Parts: sequence; structure tokens; C-alpha cells
Amino acid sequence: MNWKTDLQLRDLDPDQIMEFTCLACGHVHHFNAALKQMHPELLFAWLDEIERDEMCKKPGCFGQTRLAIYHKSETSGFVGGLA
Repeated sequence: MNWKTDLQLRDLDPDQIMEFTCLACGHVHHFNAALKQMHPELLFAWLDEIERDEMCKKPGCFGQTRLAIYHKSETSGFVGGLA
């Protein structure tokens, strides 16, 4: 089990961005979770099912994709314990 099998689409905030990377060609496309949540049949889908059903959007590729959750927040190195 991983985070994709523990979360359903309805668990994501509507403004959460999902990033899909094609495993064949490397093309990246993004979806706002609200776009997927507009389809009632997808609300209870697990994220691993969404990942499995999504395909590459590059013309002619249609490869399998890998799902990642896109974070807009800034990242910083760990500084705890440093004086």
C-alpha cells in the first residue's frame, strides 16, 4: 500500500494540481483536481486507479503515466539543530 491506494479523488482539495508524467516519452501534463471531480463517477476513485486510467496527452503517444501531486509551496533545507 502507498499514498495512491490510501487517497480517493474526493480527498484532494479542488485547487490541488495533479501532475502526470508519461513513462514512454516523458511528456508532462497537469490537471486541476476540480476538473476530475466534476465527473461524479470519479469522486470515489482511488488515485492509483486515476493514474492507471490516465494516458499521455502528447499527440500520437498515449503512453502510461505516473501521478505526482504538485506542490506550489517553497521548499527549504532542514536547519533544525544548527546554531
